[in-house]
Amino acid sequence: MTTPLEPLVVGVGSNLDPARHVAAALDTLHQRALVVDTSAVYRSPAIGLPPGAPDFLNLAVRLQWEGTLFELKALLEEIEAEQGRRREPGAWASRTLDLDILTAGHLHGRVGAFTVPHPDIERFAHAAVPLAELAGEHIHPRLEVSYADLAGRLDASHLERIDSLADGTVT
Repeated sequence: MTTPLEPLVVGVGSNLDPARHVAAALDTLHQRALVVDTSAVYRSPAIGLPPGAPDFLNLAVRLQWEGTLFELKALLEEIEAEQGRRREPGAWASRTLDLDILTAGHLHGRVGAFTVPHPDIERFAHAAVPLAELAGEHIHPRLEVSYADLAGRLDASHLERIDSLADGTVT
């Protein structure tokens, strides 16, 4: 059964022991939600972090979810906490795990404490490119362009597509 939030896509990122934390997050998502598809994994520099910060691994996961977006957001935060995520208010920092709802069907705007579609997909290829792999033909409800077109407008030259999490080990 297709949820009215179709496509529902979650972004996954990590730059601290990312292969382990991303794999654990994917395992939990498979246990607690219906994972429809996953994008390729991409390695990218730690944009906005101090020089020398480890690279990130990023991917997107398309889900079917029967609960509310608030329940999904709570699950994502629970998974982040289980993987040792510490939030530092007002600062971008390296992280064990970052899980964000990138898009939720035709919804747009504030949903409680977060925004859908996620604003990062308009600014960062590491969020937009994996999303476009899974939902490229769908239209951004506010911008009225496809996610593929949106990703194509961003500089993705710094992204390195990798074959597996094991190949993406970041030291």
